[in-house]
Amino acid sequence: MGTKRTMEGSLKTVVRVFRRECHRLLDSERTTIHGADDMLMVLQLAAAEVCKQERGDFSVALSDVLVAWKCLLLDKLHLSHDGSPLSENYDLIRKEYDSFLKRTNTVDLIDVYNMYKQLRRDEDPEDPLTAMQLFEFLHGNTEAFEVTELTPPCPATPSNRAHRCSSQVQRVVRRVFCSYLGLLVNSKNDLALAHTLNAPSRSLGHRAFTDLKHAAHNSNTSLFLAVTSFVRAVQLGGKGYAPPQSDPLRKHMKGLSQFVHFTDQLEEILGECPDSSVAGCRIVSSIRAALLKGLSNGDPVYAAAEDAVKQLKERIGQIHTTLKESASSTGISPARPKAYAINHATAYGGRESVKLFMTLLDEEALAPPCRNKAELLTEDQAVLNGTEGVCLLSLYKSPEAPSGLSPQPLQNRVQSQQGHVKPKARERVVRSQFACTYQDDGLPLNRILDFPSSSQLPTCVHPAPKRTSPSPVIAPPEQEPETTSTFVEVDPGAASSALGQRSGNSCIRTGGPARLQTVTKTSKRKLASKDCVEQGSEENQPPRKRPPAKASNPGPAKKSSKAAGKKLIAGQGKLTSFFRL
Repeated sequence: MGTKRTMEGSLKTVVRVFRRECHRLLDSERTTIHGADDMLMVLQLAAAEVCKQERGDFSVALSDVLVAWKCLLLDKLHLSHDGSPLSENYDLIRKEYDSFLKRTNTVDLIDVYNMYKQLRRDEDPEDPLTAMQLFEFLHGNTEAFEVTELTPPCPATPSNRAHRCSSQVQRVVRRVFCSYLGLLVNSKNDLALAHTLNAPSRSLGHRAFTDLKHAAHNSNTSLFLAVTSFVRAVQLGGKGYAPPQSDPLRKHMKGLSQFVHFTDQLEEILGECPDSSVAGCRIVSSIRAALLKGLSNGDPVYAAAEDAVKQLKERIGQIHTTLKESASSTGISPARPKAYAINHATAYGGRESVKLFMTLLDEEALAPPCRNKAELLTEDQAVLNGTEGVCLLSLYKSPEAPSGLSPQPLQNRVQSQQGHVKPKARERVVRSQFACTYQDDGLPLNRILDFPSSSQLPTCVHPAPKRTSPSPVIAPPEQEPETTSTFVEVDPGAASSALGQRSGNSCIRTGGPARLQTVTKTSKRKLASKDCVEQGSEENQPPRKRPPAKASNPGPAKKSSKAAGKKLIAGQGKLTSFFRL
């Protein structure tokens, strides 16, 4: 127990001196500190990024991460490796790790320890802890774990799975609370945004985070700035300034707007409340309300959130009291000179609250590391966003990342898909009465059989020649001048095969052993329209009136019919002669 208190006190001394004098070495006083667990997560992302550059796959084995973790601790603490194996591509991993810290405006505990010798004053202790002690603490070989965890870890079974899941949920829920507070202090912290973007669920899953990561990379900004700038441009920008409709983030506009709106609410509370203790409690309560929305009392997240809120509020009150006493004892303002003040050249509101949150986050960074590294790196955030576990490695992995295998040829892929694709049944379309004017893509079977296609029709508009008998019947010269009809004795089989169905311009008269057919001579335009009608569907055409049938017997019969038509009734002649006068 004494070893644990000594380790915690030494680490707090190092961090306190760093926070007091960090403006001498760093450009920003809002630089946040990564604890042991966050350092391991960042190292995993750096190793996966190096694997992607070398082999094209954004993934890394857990054993490789643990080997690189030990090499990193020994290298940064300037300790000898003692024959321990070096990680593959360690130099590239170390470079990517340092680049991530610099890009996100963060440092780790080893950086704080190395800067302590430059930042300490004469009244500060010279060596509060050694490099080997810090290595043992970060690597997980200290006696402090024997105090915090009295029971040794056991494998997961159905009987103890609920207890193990509860401890995991408590760690994840507390990390979400601290990540929201970290975004208020340091908006460049991409790791904090990855923990809070979809907590609570805003339908911002793997695809949304990938699109956001690509947008931040293209604009060379942080993830939080990429989110806020996109949402502000859509909501406030005009036609020439708003992002185009083809922007991938347009698909996630609703969830991104909810996230930005929630962070705006937290910043409003931060700036409106002059009392830092009240502002901290209100912000923690707002985060709790968002996380527990729609959850029941029996949910493990609900119980874990209640415990985290209670602990954070108590600690916020203690830190507020400590900061107030230290300011009154010195007799000077707790704010730094204007050249080094937090929120320099900005509003005064929220300055004390930011200091309080920075102190709280520094204490969280000094928490002992998680003993179960596999659970930390592979199944983190398993119960906040649903049943499927989401870890940072899978969240940062792009869906378009190549698998390293060459794709199959196009011909093989097409042939493999032909068996799965079924042809769609073509529905019969109701055709209009003007269907003959349209081009038929596919005709029904009955129409294909009854009517030939356009390629089978003759190009000439004249009717086909007819086979006639050697004894034609010649019409007498006395005919009407409108039309000229000839009576031809036609073989029924030949006529039907040559002409098919005829229109109403011809009438067939049967009588005796032979069949007489009247052929009416018309113009070429009528014949062309007649052929067009024959190509369409007869049932879809408007009904046509048959021309009045004319008598086929010439001579006296026709004259007698005309005389019968001119016969007057009784008394009609007298009336006619009367009106003529």
